[in-house]
Amino acid sequence: MTLEKRIDSENFERLNQLLSRVESRGLSVLSSEEVLEFGRLYRYAASALSTARSQGVDERRIAYLNQLAARAYGHIYAAEPKPKISVLKFFSEEFPQTFRRNLLFIVISFLICFGAAVFSYAQVRRDPGKADIVMGPGASERADYIAERHTGRKNWMPEEERPFMSSFIITNNIKVTIMAFAFGIAVGIGTILVLFGNGLMLGTIGAVVNSRSPAVALSFWSFVAPHGVIELTAIFIAGGAGLMIGWSLINPGEFTRGDALKLAGREAFKLMLGVAAMLVVAGLIEGFFSPSMTPEPVKLAVAAIIGTIEYTYLFTAGKAPHKS
Repeated sequence: MTLEKRIDSENFERLNQLLSRVESRGLSVLSSEEVLEFGRLYRYAASALSTARSQGVDERRIAYLNQLAARAYGHIYAAEPKPKISVLKFFSEEFPQTFRRNLLFIVISFLICFGAAVFSYAQVRRDPGKADIVMGPGASERADYIAERHTGRKNWMPEEERPFMSSFIITNNIKVTIMAFAFGIAVGIGTILVLFGNGLMLGTIGAVVNSRSPAVALSFWSFVAPHGVIELTAIFIAGGAGLMIGWSLINPGEFTRGDALKLAGREAFKLMLGVAAMLVVAGLIEGFFSPSMTPEPVKLAVAAIIGTIEYTYLFTAGKAPHKS
């Protein structure tokens, strides 16, 4: 068998395999890469059919190629009935699966933010005057205000203000995560800057608060922890989505940049839908529970429970059951 015939045979066999899956469960059974491969193999078969007809080769080969191309054509060009969008299926399967598929980008996002936080914490803890250098003019004053808010046991967010603050917090957090995601179009540089800036802010505030006293530090971190375990994770995921977009433009692989961007965008969009839901939950906690007069040990225990549930969900939900 010649090399050309072997390639033909392998391509036609692969198209037949994909068709068998599509015909039993629809195009949705294919991954993004397989959808592109399916289209490429259909065009290959259609071209081979055209060549076979013009050269008058064996009728059995023409019939085989005609049948193969016709089967694929029906799925590529005929509109498939759109399945009903299942919110339950998205959050129980698609979102955690997408999270795990793109974990590398999310981990890089975390490391950028964490690295900036460690850097700013070390600088400001050593010299509080560097807060304005690290974060810009007025940073030390803002950090001192936050530290003062957590000095002494007091109800610094009255209950009547909490509904308004909760909606404001949700809106603000969504804006930050959208920036982290959308700026990925600048080959990821914008996303890196957003993540770095958030890390600098967290490290600077943490250094100022921790320098006050153990009681102030406990009050502050017990306030941050219950909602922060969700909020910060959402920011890391959004940053990962932005880095995916940037990487698809830098390294499209075997695809054109346009196709690579579409594939990355599809994955990133799923992540951002999940992030939006996470931020709503985090905003409600930050607006109502985090500033409450609940004892600090209880808040930290609640944060630990929330974190355990959150990461158990992200790393295990949607996995296929093991076959015995």
